[in-house]
Amino acid sequence: MSGIAGWLDRRRDLSSFSLTVEQIASDLVVRGRKGGPVWQGRHVALVQRGSAHDQQAAVATDGTGDVLAVAVCDGHVLPPGDLDSPTAGTSGSDLPVSGGSREARALLRAYMRWGRSAPAHLDGAFAFAVWDVRTGELLLGRDRLGVKPLSYALTPDGVVFASDVATVVRHPMVRAELDGAGLGAVLTQLRSPGRGVLRGVREVRAGHTLCLGPEGRTEEAYWRLEARPHELDLDTTVKYVRELLEDAVADAAPLDGAAVLLSGGLDSSVLTGLVASRGRSAPSTFTVLFGDTSAPVPDRPYAEEVVRLWGCDHQEVAVRPEELLDPVTLAEVLAAKDQPTPFGDKNITPYLFSRHVARHAPVVLSGEGADALFGGLGGAIDEGRVLTSFPWIERSRRFGMPYGIGTGLFDQALLEAVDVDGHVDRMFREALDEVPHLAGADPVDRLARQVDYLTVTRLLEQTVLHSERLSTAAGLEVRFPFTDHRLLSVLFNVPAAMKSFDGREKSLLRALGRDVVPPSVLTRAKVPYPITYDPHYKAGLVGRLRELLDDSTAPARPLVDLSAIRRMTEDPALLDRGGWLGRADAEMVLQLDDWMRRLNVRTRL
Repeated sequence: MSGIAGWLDRRRDLSSFSLTVEQIASDLVVRGRKGGPVWQGRHVALVQRGSAHDQQAAVATDGTGDVLAVAVCDGHVLPPGDLDSPTAGTSGSDLPVSGGSREARALLRAYMRWGRSAPAHLDGAFAFAVWDVRTGELLLGRDRLGVKPLSYALTPDGVVFASDVATVVRHPMVRAELDGAGLGAVLTQLRSPGRGVLRGVREVRAGHTLCLGPEGRTEEAYWRLEARPHELDLDTTVKYVRELLEDAVADAAPLDGAAVLLSGGLDSSVLTGLVASRGRSAPSTFTVLFGDTSAPVPDRPYAEEVVRLWGCDHQEVAVRPEELLDPVTLAEVLAAKDQPTPFGDKNITPYLFSRHVARHAPVVLSGEGADALFGGLGGAIDEGRVLTSFPWIERSRRFGMPYGIGTGLFDQALLEAVDVDGHVDRMFREALDEVPHLAGADPVDRLARQVDYLTVTRLLEQTVLHSERLSTAAGLEVRFPFTDHRLLSVLFNVPAAMKSFDGREKSLLRALGRDVVPPSVLTRAKVPYPITYDPHYKAGLVGRLRELLDDSTAPARPLVDLSAIRRMTEDPALLDRGGWLGRADAEMVLQLDDWMRRLNVRTRL
């Protein structure tokens, strides 16, 4: 777990603004509790925080000790094996690099050798910044799927950037403003790549670098999904995908002392089996329990079978209902996220779970991301089906939610005025236009590529990326082997019929994991992540809604339907609409209000 931040100002001498620089470092605490000294040049300051005291900038110098380049890096970086060899430095990677974390040093060595193309030679999940003293250029970059966050705001004389949006908008040169487009993005959880939800705040795009030089800025892609013919038969495909997944696991997990978040579902069970089969000792595993207050789901028995099969060192973590209502916990969960969501205790529970796991293991592996790669989210891929919107928006519309989950308590006239419906359609058309296809592709495979592309590039933010932020804030580094780009590049091109060759979703994953999980896991039904049905939690939501009604200064008040909120407080059974969909409406309003307070967000609608 770590985070980075920085400030480039070509007009100001930043040595005179040490208070602002130190405030940037302090604000980044949500990404790491520890940090070394800030690296500061005349016009640039770079910050790195994490869980160890080596969290500071790495510095490359020439033979006389003059600084050539400086780097900070968040995440898990896997450099090519020859980067540190004596012959690797023909372009500068043999120059002395000192200080910083292992990741920052590896990133800087790669930059000294390959320049702006350095991330194309690296694997892992990372975000970085490199200040090149020689050229006066600041290079920002993110990993291929954007697992690690990196936001920025341009200023008249430079840029402010950070792993955390709140750190960016608290800078004196940046304002937190929410316009109509931003409100549409918040409510639908849909944005154009590179766009933030706050006006003027952007993100470095996944698989891209952004270079800010004295003469301007340049954005370049170093990776993207590509459509390619798949020429392997089924058996060879299963074997090849298994090898790729084993490589991804080996990259993410140490040979001994590995730890896995084990739910008992197919994805985490296969992951546990692959980790156990390659190590000299069984992995530690962790499962979250909800007691009698959650929806009845059959996860625990399957997790126990996996533990018995491999002899895992297993811990069960029980989340108590009263923890879900603790106002300090709610504030910490909100601080972990870049924007509000309607997921409520589906956010709080993973945060509490991660906080417990972090006391026993600094790094764990998660099976999240498998659904997106192996065809577990998009629904049936049938001939004749035509996408009318994102698959998850199509599902929400069948439940009477035209914009997605969590919008039922907002002022409908406002939603029409800012054209939220049009926002959803524009985002869909934009994403659909990005999908790469092969000429003459089978219509079913064309549809499958559309579903997979939309899921990977637009829905992962609500799953993998969301989990990364929550776990990091809790002090835990989670790695996601299923998001390996080599694995994704292959699976994106596997024909739809092969992905479900036995008539079920994720057929390939079942086939390749058959020898590492109990038979029962292969045949079990997929179940959603459980939520709490504790009456005290629902009563807490009602109480918070009443407080919002009574607070004439609540920042979200002009955006919501006060009469609809009042009806919900008078009839709490409305929270149970659709199982938890009514609750999602309440959670979204409450999180938006708290988020606007925390970031001092102003509206420009």
